Amino acid sequence: MTVTHINVVTDDDELIITWRGGSPSLSVFVSADPDDPGTDVRAPDAPGRTVIARTARRQYIHLFEPEQGFIVAAERCLDMDGADNFRDLGGYPTAQGSHSRWGRLFRSDRLDELTADDQARIESLNISTVFDLRSDGEVAMAPDRLPSTVRHVHLPMSSDVAQQRSMLARIIDGTLVKFDNDDMSSGYLRMLEGFGDYFIEVINEIIAGNRVLFHCTAGKDRTGVMAMVLLGLAGVPDAHLLDDYELSQQYRRPGTDSPFREKIRSAGFDPDDFETMWQSPRAVMRLTLEGFQQRWGDHASYLNWIGVSDETIAAARAELCTTAA
Repeated sequence: MTVTHINVVTDDDELIITWRGGSPSLSVFVSADPDDPGTDVRAPDAPGRTVIARTARRQYIHLFEPEQGFIVAAERCLDMDGADNFRDLGGYPTAQGSHSRWGRLFRSDRLDELTADDQARIESLNISTVFDLRSDGEVAMAPDRLPSTVRHVHLPMSSDVAQQRSMLARIIDGTLVKFDNDDMSSGYLRMLEGFGDYFIEVINEIIAGNRVLFHCTAGKDRTGVMAMVLLGLAGVPDAHLLDDYELSQQYRRPGTDSPFREKIRSAGFDPDDFETMWQSPRAVMRLTLEGFQQRWGDHASYLNWIGVSDETIAAARAELCTTAA
């Protein structure tokens, strides 16, 4: 019976792994490598469920079903002391019948507060390049704290959506009287129109076989658009692009919106009229994808439009995706 719906959740010092399907012959392998199941093998604790001790290292769960082969899963959000929205983009199904590969592509919020342990963990993930999507001012104010082994590449994806400080000034002086889902999605579409060269640079890094991390400040707007482009390139269906975008709402830093709300309220405005600025509602990405489809049709057509050939798309997919079953 085919194994589907694998889920890995954290419960203090344990990982709880659940799935649907599978036969009595299913085995569970645990390793630190997304591509190698290793030799740490055990039987499930119960049909469709097992619990393992959570360790400091990155753990990948390899379910082996004799009729299906290995299926890999892991925690989506990594536990970092100085970042709250640090996520692995592996495990999403693709239209080609494969999945996005774990341990290849990561997204995050700001990285200027990473601890020494965080930096060691980034090294252990074999991340070679970090693409910083913040503005010049954001980088100068809060430079990334990265291991010396990691290459830092600055790709400033400036937009009204991405720069809350300038938008805050516009709210206070009365030139911006609302900000809703349509405004947010319009900003995302402007990014797609204006930053094709940046997407190409990241794609080339992926084709070179490097493990990549990209981030902005909140890890939801500029980072969300980059994730949409790269997962779309991999062939991940739009429903899962919506899922990935919406996850930032779950993992964003608690209270990050409080200073903005207070300043807006102090200026005599209602913060609720602008709350989309600090959220990642599913409707925003749905509107973005609708606009994307109206303008370019599909992800391959968009990539062609910015100058990515079909051959390059195929090469990137080979790096980003598992082999289709």
